[in-house]
Amino acid sequence: MKHDYFYDKRENVDSLTKLYNREVIFGYIDILITKKIPFVMGIMDVDNFKYINDGYGHKTGDRALMEIAKRIDQIVGEKGVVGRYGGDEFLFVIPEITEYDDVWQNSHDLLECTKNLASKDLNELSMTVSLGSSRFPLDSTNIDGLFELADKALYRAKMKGRNCFVIYLKEKHANINLKTERDKIVSSTYIESMIFNKICQENLKVGIIDVINYVGSFFMIDHLCVCDEDTLYFDYYHPICKNRDFKILPSKIMKSSMNSQTGIFFKNYIGDNLNQNIMKELEEQNIYSILWVEIKSHGKSFGYLRADICSNPSGRIWQNLDIDILHNIACLIGVELYYNNKEIKDL
Repeated sequence: MKHDYFYDKRENVDSLTKLYNREVIFGYIDILITKKIPFVMGIMDVDNFKYINDGYGHKTGDRALMEIAKRIDQIVGEKGVVGRYGGDEFLFVIPEITEYDDVWQNSHDLLECTKNLASKDLNELSMTVSLGSSRFPLDSTNIDGLFELADKALYRAKMKGRNCFVIYLKEKHANINLKTERDKIVSSTYIESMIFNKICQENLKVGIIDVINYVGSFFMIDHLCVCDEDTLYFDYYHPICKNRDFKILPSKIMKSSMNSQTGIFFKNYIGDNLNQNIMKELEEQNIYSILWVEIKSHGKSFGYLRADICSNPSGRIWQNLDIDILHNIACLIGVELYYNNKEIKDL
């Protein structure tokens, strides 16, 4: 049964989702803290929601939010409470759940319930959420501290590729610094500048290796490399990636799936309307999602920049920044190879 606190709060709901508003949730958290009742608090964020609104319209976006709200409220049920924090963010609070395994299972259930959102308006779009959570009193003893730590966990989930959850652990996440919008712009500009300077240096091979290692680490890509028809070059492996046995994929099949204008092919999930031949190849290498960019210049193709995700069975939600950065790397490599009259194997 929900706490008596909610009996006179039935009018204090968000007009769209019919969930409690943030003020009600904050008041409930205050009560739990005052009474020293342990609880887990989580923040859920809809992945790429801006692109849902921009691509399908705000009415479709509203329907998507209502469906997500309905599902997470059903999962939390009587054991806790769910609210809308604002925009595409939701809060949940569940008392008497603080053991890691219990929080993990709860987070898993919440993530699973938001998958395969059925909507005739969203038949071309995979909708997912990211989730970060913290625990009282284990992580913090006040609201501000709990929100900051849950936000750090959420930030980590987004950096891992979204469509996943992270439970705050001091030993893993204490040093995470949350970035402002200005910081994100500066970081993006810095990355682009660094890539240009590295690749355009005198020794192209050294520059490519430096960039592959940096970008692979920054974007938490399990495996990143350059490849041609026969060989993988300059492999980067993320420390959490246990797979080290990547093989050549059939480039003709991959290229047939690429966007003819951009030379980009990516899938967030290998089972997402994917060519069966490609799917078989990816499954054999335990690859859950992939991004390929053709390396070309002046109409000449040199090979591909390939990114594989193997550590997250739910795949990865490739972001515009991820794709733009990898596309720019491929373009710069192509230009350097063309004007130096070299092939990848010559490096």
